[in-house]
Amino acid sequence: MMHDGPRFTRLSKVLAVVLLGLFLVTFFAPTSKEYLTLIPGRTLPCVWNLITGGLVCTNIVEVLLMMVSLLLLARVIEPVYGSTEFLKLILVVDFATSTATFCIAYIIFLSAPDERKGRTLYSEFSGFHGILAALLVAVKQIMPDQEVILAGFLRLKAVHFPSVYVLTSTLVIAALQSWHCLAFLYLGTYFAWLYLRFFQHQPETSIMGDPSEDFRFSSFFPAALAGPIDAVAGVMGKVFRLQHNAHAEAKALLPTAAAGALLGSNAVDANRRRERGAKALEEDLK
Repeated sequence: MMHDGPRFTRLSKVLAVVLLGLFLVTFFAPTSKEYLTLIPGRTLPCVWNLITGGLVCTNIVEVLLMMVSLLLLARVIEPVYGSTEFLKLILVVDFATSTATFCIAYIIFLSAPDERKGRTLYSEFSGFHGILAALLVAVKQIMPDQEVILAGFLRLKAVHFPSVYVLTSTLVIAALQSWHCLAFLYLGTYFAWLYLRFFQHQPETSIMGDPSEDFRFSSFFPAALAGPIDAVAGVMGKVFRLQHNAHAEAKALLPTAAAGALLGSNAVDANRRRERGAKALEEDLK
């Protein structure tokens, strides 16, 4: 099957080179980890580790898996979002995840027994797994009903990608006893959803975020938990003023053809980009 563009996007190649470069730096100069990974006790004055921490992989297998995943997922996401928005998603999630981890570490430091205070502040937090979770959330948003076949027999809808990834990664982290890795994993998933749900500008509908029913926070959990989670999310949304108005929700529910007629060529172009992303996803997972 032919592609409308290059196999891998230029931006994804640059980011993959950054991941590899940071790995090589920490591999050949181990002391650089103190400045590049997120170590809450050293973040001041090394504030750049709020960005570099989420890009540093310290294991060769990990960095190779993350590079391949980034290149493949970018083929699906970047044609829909555009390069600027794709990079913005990565940077927003990276910075928000690291900042939240930094704050949580200090909260734990203030409440932990004296013998654990140093361990909390000087733990190394690093890895691209939080941003990878964010990219899977983006795929969930773009094409929730797209179904792929894994390993030749396992059918999985894109809407379930983030949940399956988080669950699988949690089991691996538990097996390896690398509990500090959970921070980036969970926070990266959450902040990606938060940004895409409420803050991402949608040029095809001129609204902020994605108010669709398929992208509720409860959609990341089993259906049996949807009711209680929606109730809690509703209360939290009112407290923090994170809600979509009825007009935005009505626009989100417009069929593609109607949206294209009312909103002009932007909606039609976005739909075409989604179709190209779906084709790329199908080919990558064959």
